[in-house]
Amino acid sequence: MTKSILTFVLAVTLLGCNNNKEKQQELILKTKELQLKEKEIELREKRLATEKADTTPVGLGQQATDNATPITAAVTKNSDKSKNRKLRYLYYSNGGLRAYFNDGSIIDCSRCNLTKENIQFLQNDTVEKPIQSYTIEKDGSLLVDGWKHEYPIVNKEENYEGWAMINYKWFVTY
Repeated sequence: MTKSILTFVLAVTLLGCNNNKEKQQELILKTKELQLKEKEIELREKRLATEKADTTPVGLGQQATDNATPITAAVTKNSDKSKNRKLRYLYYSNGGLRAYFNDGSIIDCSRCNLTKENIQFLQNDTVEKPIQSYTIEKDGSLLVDGWKHEYPIVNKEENYEGWAMINYKWFVTY
C-alpha cells in the first residue's frame, strides 16, 4: 500500500514539473500498471496463505533434461483434481502464460512471467475454469476449440516467447 502511495506521489510530482502530455500519460499508465501488479501480488499472497505449505522437493531445476518431467503439484485443498490434470504444453510470451493440460483444457494466466511460482500456480489451480479446449491432431498440431490450429515447435532464436514445454518435455530453463 505504501508503494502505491509513493508511486502516486512521485507521478503527481513529476506531472507538476513537466507539462508534456505524452510523458504525463506514460507516467499515469505506469502508475496504474504498478497498482495492478500490487493487487495481483496481494491476491496471490491471500491465496497462498490459505494453502498448506509444500514440503516435498520439487525438481523444477532439472527441466532441461530429455526426460519428460511434469511439475509436481503442491498439497492443496483440491489436490485430488490437480493430481488428475497434468501440464502437457506450455506457451509463454510477454502477454503471459498459456497452459495446455492432458485433459484437453486450456488456462491462460495473463501478465504471468515464466517463473517456477507461476507454473506451480497454474498446475495447482483447480478453481479457475478452462477458457478453451484442445485436441491433438495426427500431424502433432493442437486443434483449439475445433477450428484454430496451433503448432508447438521449439524456436531457439527467440527467448521472449515460445513453447516452454511440448508433450511433457521442457525446452526452456527459467
